[in-house]
Amino acid sequence: MAKTRDIRKRIGSVRNIHKITRTMEKVAQSKGMKLTGRFDNAKSFRRDAARLLTEALGAPLASMEAAQNLAAHPLGALRPGKNRVLLFCVTSSRGLCGGYNAKVIQAAKARMEALRNEGMESLLAVMGRKGLAYYRYHNQAVAISIPDADENIPFSRLDEVVEQICRQLVAKEFDAVEIVSTRFRSRAVQEVRIAALLPFVPAIAIAAIGTGPAAPSEGPDGEPLYLVEPDRGRLLGVLLPLLVKAELFCVVLEAMLCEQAQRSAAMRSASDNAQSMTKRLTRTYNRVRQAQITNEMIEIISGSEGGRT
Repeated sequence: MAKTRDIRKRIGSVRNIHKITRTMEKVAQSKGMKLTGRFDNAKSFRRDAARLLTEALGAPLASMEAAQNLAAHPLGALRPGKNRVLLFCVTSSRGLCGGYNAKVIQAAKARMEALRNEGMESLLAVMGRKGLAYYRYHNQAVAISIPDADENIPFSRLDEVVEQICRQLVAKEFDAVEIVSTRFRSRAVQEVRIAALLPFVPAIAIAAIGTGPAAPSEGPDGEPLYLVEPDRGRLLGVLLPLLVKAELFCVVLEAMLCEQAQRSAAMRSASDNAQSMTKRLTRTYNRVRQAQITNEMIEIISGSEGGRT
């Protein structure tokens, strides 16, 4: 009976694990739906802010004049002889999300190796406790750390992060900023991406606007939609850091959406495995119990026949 008792305990344990993983799957799906709404709203804000950049530059984004005006700003100035690149890695603060963190970290390592081969130095800015724990374990320096990152991160939390990055870029502590994160394609498909963030070039704003309908340049009566005050230079000085923050906020929300999608898939797989294990253990228990009952009946019958003799 000891064996059947052990099997019953294991069945109960697996069933409890199934309840936990099933609940975690539902929680991840709920958080993913909430993040989808936040991400859509953030993309709309980023798109509208990027359209304002045309007014600040005084020229269409695809024109040479816009590129020259943007390059005159410290955050948009291209540096041909760049030597240092800051890699902004977005990882998770919680585990049980499949290979999400491993993919981002491996992509960052590959990019660092590529920069090293090109004769450039790489610095690290890491968001998320899992990434920070990995680099701390491997004794790798992190220039900027943001441990308190979760799906409820507010837009204002990135103020100090963007200010620090922009300040160090202007001070030439590094020459460019690249983002290593994940792009959300669907609930089943997420991919790692490496994208440029700074210097802020017109291509970033054009990508933020996307392929949606173009914004009207004039009102219904031919009047301009925007009045630039006090001048375009000051507007650009305010708008450009805001665009950097909006771009980074969208990247963070998209990465967290990918994290929840992968956690939901991992927990669904764990739940299915728990159900399969419960069925196998139940069949094993029934066979063992049936064999024990058969043995007991044989012993009883043998004992009764021995008593007759």
